[in-house]
Amino acid sequence: MDQEPLKLKFIGALIEQLGAQLYPSATATVAELISNAWDADAQNVWVRIPFGQSWSTGGTIEVLDDGHGMTREQAQLQYLMVGRKRRLQDGGQTQGGRLVHGRKGIGKLAAFGTAEILDCYTVRQGQAVSFRLDYDEIRKADPGTDCEVEETTGQEPLRSPDRSLLSNGTRIRLSRLRLKRAIPEEQFMKSMSRRFAIDQTVMRVFINRKQLQRFDMDLEFQFPKDGQPARYSGQVGVDGWGTENLPSGNSVRWWIGFTPKPLEAEYLRGISILGRGKLIQRPFMFERAQGVRGQLGQEYVVGEVVADWLDSGTDIEDDLIQTNRDQLQLEDHRVQELLQWGRHRLNWALSQRQAIRQKKAEKSIETPDFTELLKDFTETEQRHLGEIAIKAAKIGDPHPEEVHNFMLEVVNGFKDKAVRELMERVQYEDEGFQSNFWGLVREFSLIDARKNYSIIKARLEVIERLDVAIKAGATEVPEIHNVIREFPWILDPRWSLLGDEVNLDDLQERYKPTRDQETGQRLDFLFILKPKAPAPLDEILIVEIKRGMKSDGKSHRVNEDEVNKFHSYVLGVYADYNRNTSPPSVSGLMIANGYTERGNRTRRSLEQVREVKLDFQTWDNIIENTRRLHTGWLEVTQSKRENKTNT
Repeated sequence: MDQEPLKLKFIGALIEQLGAQLYPSATATVAELISNAWDADAQNVWVRIPFGQSWSTGGTIEVLDDGHGMTREQAQLQYLMVGRKRRLQDGGQTQGGRLVHGRKGIGKLAAFGTAEILDCYTVRQGQAVSFRLDYDEIRKADPGTDCEVEETTGQEPLRSPDRSLLSNGTRIRLSRLRLKRAIPEEQFMKSMSRRFAIDQTVMRVFINRKQLQRFDMDLEFQFPKDGQPARYSGQVGVDGWGTENLPSGNSVRWWIGFTPKPLEAEYLRGISILGRGKLIQRPFMFERAQGVRGQLGQEYVVGEVVADWLDSGTDIEDDLIQTNRDQLQLEDHRVQELLQWGRHRLNWALSQRQAIRQKKAEKSIETPDFTELLKDFTETEQRHLGEIAIKAAKIGDPHPEEVHNFMLEVVNGFKDKAVRELMERVQYEDEGFQSNFWGLVREFSLIDARKNYSIIKARLEVIERLDVAIKAGATEVPEIHNVIREFPWILDPRWSLLGDEVNLDDLQERYKPTRDQETGQRLDFLFILKPKAPAPLDEILIVEIKRGMKSDGKSHRVNEDEVNKFHSYVLGVYADYNRNTSPPSVSGLMIANGYTERGNRTRRSLEQVREVKLDFQTWDNIIENTRRLHTGWLEVTQSKRENKTNT
């Protein structure tokens, strides 16, 4: 019995792989539709796309061009023919003589990476055709069957945004958008500008009526305009681009630049490859090896290479670009020559940038600011510090401001005995050791770490002394008061001491400090804290401190009258400052060893008052919180010192 021959069949789900999977971004989708307009010899392309808002199923993207359009027959045999080898059939040129962008015949499926519905309305020589492609319906197609396309009616004549009638052209409208995340306009425009290097006198692209410009960046250096490699045999044009031939005879045009600040956006960073005026390789680093030195400056790199020969073939055997059309077949031996050339040029550019920056950093040492920084040191110390600055300027990826800040750190650290002794020991080591040492110090801020460690240790000693003093019955004046006055960070790191006892007329009579009934010694003390200038006076803190122990060795606990009196102090300050046009917020802090039962009830009640914020703390809480903060800070600093030193 005869059997039916075996057949290779396709199902509609293939569209997922050729559309949604290959073009998963709006940028890739719109870029393919613009390329279609280029192949249609359009002079203008108008894109309408929603920016800055989350997309909904009711939103649309529209791409309109004034190209030659399609007849119904052309739509059927060309546009709706998936996999049509256009370059092989049409000779690789458009009717107007342009080099064709399309190649594999699947670019129209890029729409399904962004939307589920594609509506096409096209007009050519007075003949119009309109049809719809539905992603879900296509996916349901049975193996071996054609997918019937829905023809639509009732379309208005094609008009440009200024309402001019277009005799020929095509409008693609995408709906039921699949992407939900809002697209920032600046990111989209920059990314799209990287994808095209089209002569704007040949075809202009407008996105939401804003003309797409050639890719451009603010650059600190641009090569080969600002310098060429040794034995460079290529040309440098007036536009700053270099032109040279590879050993095979293939020609490349190129520039590599470095921005003043790091490029945070990955889509901007790196060198893009262009062919036929269109991106054929996303920005990359030519797959160069990346050691520690190799990474210096990479976050600043941007550039372009034009290599039309990479996209010159007509058949699959000649194709060096992956199916999604924005990545090269990097494993192909015919691309290896370009990769090798690119690595050499990029390595040279990175080294050149570093050398230029080092020279600038070294010159910054000769400025009046640096001289002023060292004026208080002896001639020998100035010479030694100058040598350190020169070494720091030659290390890594320096910037004059970074070198100046590092030297400010070194000069300030000179006051620390341990740091000063370390500097003196290092100066007798060999040149290589000194360069490596100061490189590590600058990179990891080891001097600041050493200083921080000393500062925190000293602060912890102050906290312990205060804790012992309070438990031993220290009086508010002068003992506790003097400690708080000198070290206000004990209460809160944000505050600095303004002055002693409150000096306001409307408060002075009411402020009568509580005294010990037996000895007459003061049991409390009142003062004000506020931000240091030039910070604005936007907050006032009234602090009343109560001694921890009375003279008889018993714990002093604040009673109801003392709590109410403190409340009245704070209200007095609040009333005085509230006369200002923009009064600061006023709050109060009372610190004691504890509270009586009635004092505690009053305290809890007053903490709910909204007019002024009142906070009641015990000495145990204040000291424990401050101790815990500085102990944690000490552990982090110690860990950083050990890790960075080991590094």
